[in-house]
Amino acid sequence: MYGVIDIGSNTIRLKTYEIKNNNLYTVFDKKNFACLANYVDKFGNLTELGIEKCIAVLFEYKQSLENVIIEKMFIFATASLRNVNNTSEVVKRIKDEVGYEVKILSGTEEAEYDFIGSKLKYHLSDGLMIDIGGGSSELVFFKNKEIIYKTSLPVGSLNLYSKYVDDIIPTTKELHKIKNVVKKYLEEINQNEKWENICGVGGTIRAALKLKKSLYPNLDNTYLSYDDIDLMISKCKEEPKEWQIAILKVIPERIFTFTCGLMVLRTIMKYYDSKQVYISNYGVREGYLLANTK
Repeated sequence: MYGVIDIGSNTIRLKTYEIKNNNLYTVFDKKNFACLANYVDKFGNLTELGIEKCIAVLFEYKQSLENVIIEKMFIFATASLRNVNNTSEVVKRIKDEVGYEVKILSGTEEAEYDFIGSKLKYHLSDGLMIDIGGGSSELVFFKNKEIIYKTSLPVGSLNLYSKYVDDIIPTTKELHKIKNVVKKYLEEINQNEKWENICGVGGTIRAALKLKKSLYPNLDNTYLSYDDIDLMISKCKEEPKEWQIAILKVIPERIFTFTCGLMVLRTIMKYYDSKQVYISNYGVREGYLLANTK
């Protein structure tokens, strides 16, 4: 059995897996909404409180594995630690106080592992893979099942919320600002080909499908269409109170960040004229594990 801990900007996730015949089977799964991106000070450092919170979660996870036989543990961090100025200090503190060696993934490494993991579920030949995280969004453009371009944008559901939203639910004006920020980064990467199909991974996109199922049970709930996303954004703008209640009923842990992540997805879909998003339940954790156990 293998263990993977993913230290993200929004969540810190522990999953254990068994690998049989090149297939992954989840044994158990623990998630903590640590929201580390909220603990970055004006100098770009993860604060002492943020470091302590991260260490406390990791120590709890380590204790939960004490009576489990783990062949190998993999611990990595994404935008949560790569985008702060005191990365080395945090990594050293984790090593000294928990005993874990943390690998810091670059944005392109994260994108590639996302892509490797996503292929466990969906086998699109051509398309765009998207993972909207708390502190960044990874994009992989692929043809004939091979990567042609991969990148990481410094926009995520949590850092966008922290920077642009004053209340719980973004206003129409705030959503417009978020759209323009995301569009600016898309223009900078200069990838202008249209992509009809998207493979979506990560918590934001899975949450979007879950909310769609609750709000619109009569629609096809096997995927997300652009019209689905547009319908939900319109509900947020026109019925903010009802939208807030809907989120609290279905995905309460994402009440502050979900709408920002949804706006990122809508902006990317519109920019690339994408028609639908097919959701994979596998992503960076599974991709990292597969790439490092060959």
